[in-house]
Amino acid sequence: MTQPSSTPYSLPLAPWGLILSLTALIALIALGLLVAAYPTLPAWDAAFLLRLHRYATPELNRGVAIATDLGTYWGVMPASVGLIALALVRRRWPVAAYLTLVTGGSAALNLSTKLIWHRVRPALWEGMPLHDDFSFPSGHATYSMTFVIALVLLNWDSPRRPWLIGLGSLFVLCIGVSRVYLGVHFPSDIFGGWLLAIAWAVGLHQAMFRWLPLVRSRPLR
Repeated sequence: MTQPSSTPYSLPLAPWGLILSLTALIALIALGLLVAAYPTLPAWDAAFLLRLHRYATPELNRGVAIATDLGTYWGVMPASVGLIALALVRRRWPVAAYLTLVTGGSAALNLSTKLIWHRVRPALWEGMPLHDDFSFPSGHATYSMTFVIALVLLNWDSPRRPWLIGLGSLFVLCIGVSRVYLGVHFPSDIFGGWLLAIAWAVGLHQAMFRWLPLVRSRPLR
């Protein structure tokens, strides 16, 4: 997180930010309806998982199982807490508020969306990890994409933005692929998580830093 070079929270996305957020939300709903209404989509999902599983090895399984938690417990969550603490120490209250809301909100929205769709996790071969929650959309995909988008938006005017976009995109892709490789999510679950994250993280940023007069009027120190 670096201090913008010009106007605080200036973001060239508006009004495109609102359009992007609404488009992602509409796409998420459409994808969810397809998942619920058309049996062919889950069939394609399952076929992709089975093809990918042909390349599985015990060694690769162990490595991917460790790496996949970078999207939650061992990566995104501690990094988010660390950035919130850093923003508080530097008295960057709007940044701390945004990171807190975007992180907590993504978790709440992901859980709520899963309860709405009630999609059962894939169970296509023996030895797959057991999960008590539902499948659509993927939590790992949601949290990793939310984290990366938040970093990019908060560093929009920073020279590190291209690096954040490039490395962040690779990170998000790796987390998504890891979930599919392990067989704990369908590909459409991953896309659903990404769409949910885009809609939430971009929409919240636009609301806080473009349309709330109280936040807009406070300079970033």
